[in-house]
Amino acid sequence: MSGGTAARRGLRLGRIGGVDVHLDRSWFVIAVLTVVLYGPILWRIYPELGWINLVIAFGFAVGLAFSVLVHEVAHALVGRAAGWPVGRIVLTLMGGHTTFGAVRASPGSTALVSLVGPMANIILAGIGTAVMLLAPAQNAGPGWALLQLLVFANWILGLFNLLPGLPLDGGRVVEALVWRLTGSESKGTAVAAWSGRGLAALIVVWIVWQRLWTSPITLLIMLMIAAFIFMGASQALKQAKVLGRVHPLRAASIARPAFEFSPDLPLSMVDTSVLAATSQGYSGWTPDVVARDAASGHLGLLSPQRAATVPADLRGSTPVGNVMEWAPAEASAPADERGDDLLRHLEINGFPWVIVLDPERSVVGVVHHQDLARHIMGR
Repeated sequence: MSGGTAARRGLRLGRIGGVDVHLDRSWFVIAVLTVVLYGPILWRIYPELGWINLVIAFGFAVGLAFSVLVHEVAHALVGRAAGWPVGRIVLTLMGGHTTFGAVRASPGSTALVSLVGPMANIILAGIGTAVMLLAPAQNAGPGWALLQLLVFANWILGLFNLLPGLPLDGGRVVEALVWRLTGSESKGTAVAAWSGRGLAALIVVWIVWQRLWTSPITLLIMLMIAAFIFMGASQALKQAKVLGRVHPLRAASIARPAFEFSPDLPLSMVDTSVLAATSQGYSGWTPDVVARDAASGHLGLLSPQRAATVPADLRGSTPVGNVMEWAPAEASAPADERGDDLLRHLEINGFPWVIVLDPERSVVGVVHHQDLARHIMGR
């Protein structure tokens, strides 16, 4: 599965395709469960091997981790090809996840990045199935049993992750489809999240139907899966609510008024203009003072703190550009940019603000990160 927050605990295994791979300490829990669950089964089938069966069962846990790694590497490589900044791959108790930086995603890229993980496992399972069908029957043995387990596990990993509910990859595909149909990412997330909650409920129904309480280890694993899906879906619903609040907004409608000046204009003249317009100087919410460097295209926003450090006798000779916080041209947004895209714009670039421009590239105003935060909090 893609997304999530990278765990910083555990072991760093190395890099694949320039992406850090980490093994979270929680993985050892599933490794122990795998040995406890499958070791006795193998021991009954191959009693002559004795404790070697436990080694084979641990090999299954390692092979399963490799299968998850293939799944996550597929997410990472296709995400990178789509222009998504890749953070790291983490193998965990519940499988694994690939972390991405803030991205300006689209329905198409979201669906593609989500699908390649399960498809990688299905391809592995298909190759393994072909090997078992073509290999001579006399090859049966512990290694053969391990291969069968890994093939079965990859079929499960691939097909289970295609189920249509968040936080599974199939849920991301549902999210992308609804997003494409409605034009609203938040609606897509909400539909896929409720579908995920439904999947969690179905797992609980299946547990009761199959009377799995008679098998404590299987019951524990299934309850963990149901809880994982339910909590992931609930987190996605919270995200959908945030996106839903800001989606109807437009950059121009929430921008603070701003004055644009040449960066070479003396600070004293800017002082006069600001005081005449507001009678409150640079305090309060308005106005913002903007400058634009014609040569570089960089945009600047006056820093009240820097402006306050300039003595009165020097303000007539100090260009306003000297007290600006400068940012690249990307620190701007069109007046009709939607609130969710604007939020993503700020997060992707790490900007505390963006300057809103009309189609003629004239300054409309400035949107600060806290402006969007107020709308997210419903204030």
